Amino acid sequence: MNMTEVAQAIRGGLIQQDRLLKTSIPALPENALVPRRAVTYSELGRDFSVTLDMVSTAGDIELKTLIAQPMTLWIQQSNKSYRPLNGYIHTARRLGSDGSLSSYQLTFASWMHFLKFRSDMRYWQDKSVDAIITDVFNVHPQARGQFEFALLKPLPARSYCRQSEADWNFVHRLLEEEGLFGFWRQGSDGKSHRLVVTDDVYSLDEMSPSSIGFSRSRARGETDAFTQWAGSRTLQSTVHTTRTFDYKAPSSLVNPKGTTLPTMSGQGNLPDQAEVYEYTGAYTYLDRNRGEHLSKIHLEEWESRAKRFFGVGGVRAIDAGCRFALSGHPEHDRDSTGQREFVAIKVQRHIENNLPLSSHETNFPHSLQGQLAHVKSAHTGEVVAHEDGSAGFYLVEVEAQRVTVPYRSPFEHKKPAMELETAIVVGPKGEEVHTDELNRVKVMFVWDRQNSGDASASCWVRVAQSDTGGGYGSVHVPRVGEEVLVGYVGGDCDRPIVLHRVYNGNVQPKWHSNGILSGFRSKEYGGSGYNHLVMDDSTGQSRAQLYSTSADSHLHLGHLVEHSGNTRGSYLGTGFDLKSTAYGAIRAGQGLYVSTHQATAGQPLDAGEATEQLVNAHGVLDAQSQASVASQAESLQSGSDALAGFRDATRHNVTAASQGGRTAGGGTGSANSFAKPVMLMASPEGIALSTQQSTQITADQHINLVSGQNTHVATGKSLVASVAEKLSLFVQKAGMKLFAAKGKIEIQAQGDAMALAALKDISISTKDGRIVLTAPKEIWIGAGNSYIKISTNGIENGTPGQILERCASWEKQGGTSVSLPQQAFFESQQSLQYSQQLVLDEVLHKPDGIAQVVGYQFIGESGMILGSGVLDGSGETLRAFTDTPQQIKAIFDLNHGKWKTMMYQEPFYMAGNEVDHPDAGVFDYADHAATNEADDTTDADDSEDTENTAA
Repeated sequence: MNMTEVAQAIRGGLIQQDRLLKTSIPALPENALVPRRAVTYSELGRDFSVTLDMVSTAGDIELKTLIAQPMTLWIQQSNKSYRPLNGYIHTARRLGSDGSLSSYQLTFASWMHFLKFRSDMRYWQDKSVDAIITDVFNVHPQARGQFEFALLKPLPARSYCRQSEADWNFVHRLLEEEGLFGFWRQGSDGKSHRLVVTDDVYSLDEMSPSSIGFSRSRARGETDAFTQWAGSRTLQSTVHTTRTFDYKAPSSLVNPKGTTLPTMSGQGNLPDQAEVYEYTGAYTYLDRNRGEHLSKIHLEEWESRAKRFFGVGGVRAIDAGCRFALSGHPEHDRDSTGQREFVAIKVQRHIENNLPLSSHETNFPHSLQGQLAHVKSAHTGEVVAHEDGSAGFYLVEVEAQRVTVPYRSPFEHKKPAMELETAIVVGPKGEEVHTDELNRVKVMFVWDRQNSGDASASCWVRVAQSDTGGGYGSVHVPRVGEEVLVGYVGGDCDRPIVLHRVYNGNVQPKWHSNGILSGFRSKEYGGSGYNHLVMDDSTGQSRAQLYSTSADSHLHLGHLVEHSGNTRGSYLGTGFDLKSTAYGAIRAGQGLYVSTHQATAGQPLDAGEATEQLVNAHGVLDAQSQASVASQAESLQSGSDALAGFRDATRHNVTAASQGGRTAGGGTGSANSFAKPVMLMASPEGIALSTQQSTQITADQHINLVSGQNTHVATGKSLVASVAEKLSLFVQKAGMKLFAAKGKIEIQAQGDAMALAALKDISISTKDGRIVLTAPKEIWIGAGNSYIKISTNGIENGTPGQILERCASWEKQGGTSVSLPQQAFFESQQSLQYSQQLVLDEVLHKPDGIAQVVGYQFIGESGMILGSGVLDGSGETLRAFTDTPQQIKAIFDLNHGKWKTMMYQEPFYMAGNEVDHPDAGVFDYADHAATNEADDTTDADDSEDTENTAA
């Protein structure tokens, strides 16, 4: 046909009838474009592509109306049926015109081609690869419902999976990592195509018919077989070794987490050194099984590439992903059935339609004409004739592998190269801090458009601290709302790590602008409080402050100034200031030294000045002790020993002990320390203790007060001392004075004698009163060999010389007596609330009808003497007063100081008008004759001690 006839045939709609190629393009009228040539390429695990040279009687087809539109290429099979290839047009060209015909070129591919034109930044958490890919595919309307997964094994969930690239690269690298690959199923109606993702070659579709023959005939004609078949083997690596690191369960250095797998045997004499060793990244797998599975995918990819077969011929029905059996080949016919089964990995077709066009067509740029001419010259393809006498050309080139070898797609798609990114720390609503046991945080990246800023915004992300170690280091957990810089371990987009926190307009530094303040500052959870360590590097005014808003507590060192926020205030002093509005405690388990002596660069416990003072004090104390003993006063030896022991405890030399390890040559020598955990306070200019309440000084053993000059005690009210055993006051030189400007001076020896002695005179005088000397037994006054003896029996004067009485008058009358004033002590206690009194039976104090002098004592429950006195003529005591109800004890002297023990007998009843309590007791001597029966009287001559049973 000439061009005019061809054009008429196209317009008539019959031009594509029974041709080798035909097309259907819904966006154009039928037969608007007629296929002239076709080159197709498909690969297992990849997309397919079809490029068509087309002719048309229309020269004004608008190319943009074709982009992204579906179309189908129909390839006539050897049985005259048609096999469809459906896809979407992505490239359209108008090549030129030749007479009444215009030439166009269309290229189409599967819906997967759209993935190249969409990039996204998103992430998935705890999802498997098939679920992730499903999400990506479903974003594309052309893919929805047009894919499926046919997997032998379920895929594990990935804790975190990041996309930061085109959908095309993202999907393919996930498929490659998991050992998955896809193949295409064309709809029989030519209106759809479906992707099937699998992990096993036996899941691939079997070709129909399932067998492809091998034909040696090179005659030009239709031969639905391979006319050429060749094999190829290439050198591959033999061992795959990996290492990974799981920070949640770190492996030891001697037993790192990793895998080592060899390739399969039977591949020839491969070199042993052909090992691929790689660090697969942080926590690539949790257990060995997963690690070995990932390594096995690499091995199977090598093994798949190691042995390939190449066929050329006129097979029409074959496509990438088809399984077929090879028959009629002299070499393979000797193999077992399994060894003669193959899967097509790559398929490329070169087709020229059997249109009645001149062979002298114009060769336009981009046309397939030159490519087809080259293939025709290199290969004897299949000639496909048409009944109108026109002839077409069909040639297919196939790369295949045996079905017995697993197939894995080559690792051609890499993870994106990551840079530092900005993110905001996030957490649950209302939470200020959101972290876990590893101080990880959740972040929301600036690019994130799938999350509203809650705790699901990302996986847990580790935080690089400024100083981190096992049992040491620093901790600063980023707070919700803070901006952080995120890096990636090994550049892996799935392994983010927070590297730094940065300030921004919302989160600004507390110390800024002048550049002289630095340090650390925290923030109270849910409040405005904080803790900080600020270092001030002002010129000539260096300082450091450790501060907490809790109880306004701080330690301020150096040049002290007021500090508020970013402001340096007024000067407060120099040195250090330690304070708190709450409690404070200083504890040192082996000793504490507090001093205002000038500090040296030497040893901290060099207490030489203070120890020297202790030595001097010990000398004073020891000297005064010796003087006191020499004057028959009490010794100060126990206090001297205590002071000497304390002094010695402040001088204890210790040598640094080496515990092995590394010291860099330092830390040796010796230094002073304390031998005991004592506390020493020293000052060259004075120490003061002051309080508006009370000061307590206690010691289980001794308290030493030593002054080189004077010790002054002044009280606003009373100076009260209560001594359990003895009181000794000794003055060595200048005497002793005891004055009471007002009130009484009372000196009592309630349990023993009292002695007053002087080297010279003893003067007793009263300015306005009496001098009263009383004694229940006797008063004896003597000078030289003369004396005056006063007793209850009379007054006796004696002298070796004369007695001279000088008086204005002299009178002698009958005998008389007066009450002794020694019981005045009881009267001074009458203000107390409780009192008790005893009446002693006459049989005790008047055994012969004559009243005896009977002394008594009242002793309280604590053992303290409440008072003492002498019974009156009726046998009554004075009242003993106490501030609380007590059962007191009374001791009566019935034997003139010769004490004996008495036995207590059963109480007997006494009339209520005789004593304060109706119960009294009967006593007998412990050494009284056993035959002497106890009754209601006792022998007054021997009576000694009784207890008061009357309240």
